[in-house]
Amino acid sequence: MKKTVLFVSLLAAVILITACQQQTVEVTRVVTETVTETQEIEVTRIVEGEVVTETIIQEVTRVVEAAPEKDENGPRTLTLFTTEADPPQLDILSQIIDEYHETNPDVFIDVVTGTPSTRGERIATLLAAGADAGIFEIEAAFANDWAEAGYLLPLDDVFEGIGGDAEYIPGSYFEKDGAVYGLPYATSVYGLWIRTDLFEEAGIAPPTSYDEVLAAAQALTDPANNLYGISIPGSTNASVNFFSTFLWNNCLDYYTPTGEFRFDEPEVLTALENWVALTEYAPPGFENWSWGDQITAFVTGQAAMSVYAGRLGARMPDQAPHLEPVSTIIRLPWSYTDGSDYVTYGSWSRFAISANTAYPETAKDFLQFFLSGDRLARYDATVIGHMVPPTKEVGSLLENWDSEYARNHSDWLAFFNENAEFTNHPANNMGSMQGCNFVKHDYGPPWGGPIFSRGGIIDLMLQEIYVNGTAPEAAWQDAIAQMQQVQADWLAEHPDWEPPTPPSN
Repeated sequence: MKKTVLFVSLLAAVILITACQQQTVEVTRVVTETVTETQEIEVTRIVEGEVVTETIIQEVTRVVEAAPEKDENGPRTLTLFTTEADPPQLDILSQIIDEYHETNPDVFIDVVTGTPSTRGERIATLLAAGADAGIFEIEAAFANDWAEAGYLLPLDDVFEGIGGDAEYIPGSYFEKDGAVYGLPYATSVYGLWIRTDLFEEAGIAPPTSYDEVLAAAQALTDPANNLYGISIPGSTNASVNFFSTFLWNNCLDYYTPTGEFRFDEPEVLTALENWVALTEYAPPGFENWSWGDQITAFVTGQAAMSVYAGRLGARMPDQAPHLEPVSTIIRLPWSYTDGSDYVTYGSWSRFAISANTAYPETAKDFLQFFLSGDRLARYDATVIGHMVPPTKEVGSLLENWDSEYARNHSDWLAFFNENAEFTNHPANNMGSMQGCNFVKHDYGPPWGGPIFSRGGIIDLMLQEIYVNGTAPEAAWQDAIAQMQQVQADWLAEHPDWEPPTPPSN
């Protein structure tokens, strides 16, 4: 009996002790958030005896399940994709990553390089598959669609952290529907390089209009001494892009912002004929020239004027130091149309972050570190003058950079900084000339590939004139027919396409 009582007592004690011990209980909670959305609603009412149906916009508040916060503690690896693969650029990028790692020892960044020709397709494939594309150079032609599809992480806090509108050059960053999705690191600003010594010897002032540049090109051409007035590339997309600047500076364009065709306007033929007239004073063989030939013609003394960006100046100290004191760069003097805004060629190179990246806050933190202050200045200084920075802070740093080039040519660097906001690209900005006003935005004609690419319709139109001697009007009419057919075919395959809402003047 005593044994039974003892056993029962022990059992009761064990139960009591167990009941008093702290218990671990798993609890599943659903975290919610309140969101407010706008919806279009049809409302039917009777007005003065008539039934009227209207569409109104109404705010609707809903409670939805919130996405769980991502754990960004412990070791983390980010991927950064870039096409800036020259050794000096990769060396500086590696230094910047190492500096970030010193204060963020758990963060590792893998750099992946690629080529501009495959960049868009590569990133588009990753994003469409839902893969984590990390930090990557954003393809301007796809930026609008990727933002609409939700592929891009909003970067407003990074934008404001670097300085926002007070710091960034207008039009340098990619913004859609009030959110920033792409932050720039550089652009190239094109202008007209001129030999000031040759102009002074001929008693000619630097040109400021089309008539003046045409007269200067004629006066400075001296075939007997292998000197020609102006160097203009006659082939590839270099020819297309430089010809486009001629259109823009005379209030012309290829399309309106909503995609209506403009290239068939009679004024375009006048512009084409005027452009071709300049090439009469270009060096022999220009019809086969592309980008680099522009530099060669100038630094070898074959051309008194040459259209190019900062890389030409950056090459001069090594390839033609004797020309440094007698060379400068001015705005493209293409205009013969009163009231036309100034526009030049150039396209902002930008970084974006995949919306589903594993570590969004870490990625944004590194991007802000990279794209500000001394870090971005060092990166852009790898090709100083050609990689023009997007912020006032970095622009000022480079104008006063500790290098012989900057000390000798701060005026060139100031020129690039002052004109960076006027850069434009035919494939990235559809209908950016609204009247004679330059209104920059970030969507191009989605059918533009066969038109603006190397060997595209505009390139072949110019080649037909330069190489085969076809009259400008005949080549222009043929190009019009081809361009309209390309657009019609694309629209037939995409019947639901609607142009983005164009920006206002």
